[in-house]
Amino acid sequence: MRTLKDKIKDIIEADFEVHQIFKDVVKKQSIFTEDEEIEGLVFIRREHVNERVESSPVFSSAKLLVATNQGLVYAEEGFKEIRDNYFGYKMKHIYYDKISAMELDMCLLQGYFKVMTSSKEPEISVEFNTAKYYREFEKFVNQIRKKRVEYNNH
Repeated sequence: MRTLKDKIKDIIEADFEVHQIFKDVVKKQSIFTEDEEIEGLVFIRREHVNERVESSPVFSSAKLLVATNQGLVYAEEGFKEIRDNYFGYKMKHIYYDKISAMELDMCLLQGYFKVMTSSKEPEISVEFNTAKYYREFEKFVNQIRKKRVEYNNH
């Protein structure tokens, strides 16, 4: 499995397929991460209708999940109309004390990662291909769980 340093380097050095706000988040130059230490991340690449033709329509937008020492940062490209715009992106920062539950659901090739706070609907809901991201999500959920448990024990 790739190290955190390698994942960050891949995002920073990527071309136009990784937008600037994702790069700013992992470089800690975003208001969402500027004073926080990154402890884990999952980057889900943009998927096109025809994966062999990058100019084909976008089937699924890119998403970035970052576990910091203070909370969870979620960023998603804004290919559809979204309410919380940040330069065409949806951005969320959920502190560990606000997380009431996490769900990692994997069935065949379809996976779902959900984070719940006090609301009935998930605060974050990410669909992913388990063939590409299974191990990354397992490790990521474990990191968040440990940080949440540490928070409760303080």
